[in-house]
Amino acid sequence: MDNIFNKNYNHQVDPNAVKEFHQAIDKDIRANGGTTLFINNIIALCQINFNLAKAVYDLKSNSKFDVFAGKSSLDINIINTHTKEPLYSGSPASHTNDMLNKFKKEYSLYPSLFFYGLGNGNFYKALLENKNHKKIIVFEPEIEIFFIVLHLNDFSKDMRENRFVPLCTSYLNESYLHIICGSKDVIYNVRSYNFHIYNDYYAKNYESSANAINKSLLNTQLLGIKSAGTSAEDTLIGMKHVVANMPHFYANYSLKDVLNLNTNRNKTAIIVSTGPSLTKQLELLREVAPYAILIAADASYPILKLNNLKPDFVTTMERIVESGEFFNSKASEFDNGITFVASSLIHPNTIGLLKGRNAVFAHKPLKFEYALGEDSKNYMCKGPSTAHFAFDLAIELGCKQIIFIGQDLAMASDGTTHAKGMVFGETSPTIASKEYTPNITTVLGYGGKTQVKSTKTWDLFRNYFEAMIDALNAYTDVKVYNATEGGSRIKGAIEMPFGELVSQLIGAGVKKELIKPEPISPKLSQQKLSEQRAIIENFIKVGKDRQALITELFKKISKLVESADRDLAANKEPRYAKFYELKDRIERLKATLQSDKVFNDVYMYTAYNFCIHQELEFMALMVKPENNKGDRDKKIFEYVRQHGYYFFSLAGMVETTIDTLQNALDGWEV
Repeated sequence: MDNIFNKNYNHQVDPNAVKEFHQAIDKDIRANGGTTLFINNIIALCQINFNLAKAVYDLKSNSKFDVFAGKSSLDINIINTHTKEPLYSGSPASHTNDMLNKFKKEYSLYPSLFFYGLGNGNFYKALLENKNHKKIIVFEPEIEIFFIVLHLNDFSKDMRENRFVPLCTSYLNESYLHIICGSKDVIYNVRSYNFHIYNDYYAKNYESSANAINKSLLNTQLLGIKSAGTSAEDTLIGMKHVVANMPHFYANYSLKDVLNLNTNRNKTAIIVSTGPSLTKQLELLREVAPYAILIAADASYPILKLNNLKPDFVTTMERIVESGEFFNSKASEFDNGITFVASSLIHPNTIGLLKGRNAVFAHKPLKFEYALGEDSKNYMCKGPSTAHFAFDLAIELGCKQIIFIGQDLAMASDGTTHAKGMVFGETSPTIASKEYTPNITTVLGYGGKTQVKSTKTWDLFRNYFEAMIDALNAYTDVKVYNATEGGSRIKGAIEMPFGELVSQLIGAGVKKELIKPEPISPKLSQQKLSEQRAIIENFIKVGKDRQALITELFKKISKLVESADRDLAANKEPRYAKFYELKDRIERLKATLQSDKVFNDVYMYTAYNFCIHQELEFMALMVKPENNKGDRDKKIFEYVRQHGYYFFSLAGMVETTIDTLQNALDGWEV
């Protein structure tokens, strides 16, 4: 599911529509005796948003807006024919020049810029001449403005290079924002993020739309930063578990085999979570169990077992030892027929408690795990919770109807946080404590008529669910139902009473069918483990080689900075030319590390949280305006100084990662 955010701006566009559109473009080019500025723009816009490009092309003419040309190419105004209001109240040329002067003075070093409103396009055409701007994103509410602007300016090259990204608000969804905000040029500049409304016309007529997009961008960027928030220590724990658990990964059943045998066999899946509302749904769940796949998050497994309600799958993915408590009961006849789908980074204690149960393992689709080169079907769930894992499994099984129950993501009116029978109690002592109060939030409740108490963590979970649902709604025929009948509203999910859905499923009379695969053979298991050992040993070799380069440069930086500090203490000017030379070496080494796939996937993955926050600091420094060479010299001096700490810390993290991999590998009893 998560790969929907990792391709480009177009997802699951109808191939026949693309073919027909290309034929229409070819016909137009032949009729005109060659391509035109507008056609070049449309072709380039296709790679950003095919549906938008087609809509602009199909428009043929504008009726809501008229174009009025002045004395120069910059002096082009656009009039709203319905309101008789011009986009520019004064001279368009003067407005463009004033904007250019402002952005040259204040934003000339910014790698990414966000705007609301295309205007006549001239400002952006001129702004793109500054090669420091790696990505300019513009949201425009009126498709006719697109039509006009793409006839006036040639943006084709900059759109093809992804430097200029114009988006129409009518053809926008959350997945676009995830793609945009996932760009390095946007991530590293997030500390200097600003949302610019192009002029007074847009501010007056589209304020609510602009504010909504700005809010969505801020939330998406915040979600990205939070997703990057795992510390190096937590990442190393996960990495240690993945390598240490590898003999178990290949000693049970294969997730790939489960999916190959069962994908598209069943229409409906019910995701069972442990919110307070679950308790009232249990009897209905019992009635519908023969007609839908039941996928339980690990915390709900003991509750279902207590009520003799057998799920088909149980997902578990936490690296902490406490998660094992959900399975701290002897395997019994109840567990026969249940497939326990575990993330490869779970705590070894949980592995031990799963003994005697049918387990399959999945790598999370993260850089380190991808670097291990497993089959694509053995990767699942980038999301932050086991409920997201369950949701992802339902999607990968090809279910067209997915139902949430117990997905409250909020406290009940009596203050309880979980269903009856929850291993750690119905009310979380952490959430109930006074110290946790700053993390309590208020959100829109199920049904949209009340406010309910939630937490910042649950907000994060809900935001991720909403992003996944938005992508499903936009690009698939999967329907997601929230039948929790309590808790918070999950935007995009259809709210419907569980009883109604149960009646429909039982009335249809179609029972579920699941096929159990054969276990992985000992011969294949040994072969896989031998291959994985060779891969990890190569990771270690690459780490040692790159660590030597990092350490060497760190020592050069330290020596030069110490010399400069002595010069400053003696009221002498440092040798700034040397700092420029070192800056170039820093950029070359960082480029080398970035292009080294193994180093990037293993060691930069470990250091990601540290590195991204350091890059935010570097970018905040480098985008500051420079009025003279002295300003530039001091900036480069500080940039190099900061990289001394950066490389010192990175070298230490590389060494720790090498030790973690080697120790986990040494623990294999094979």
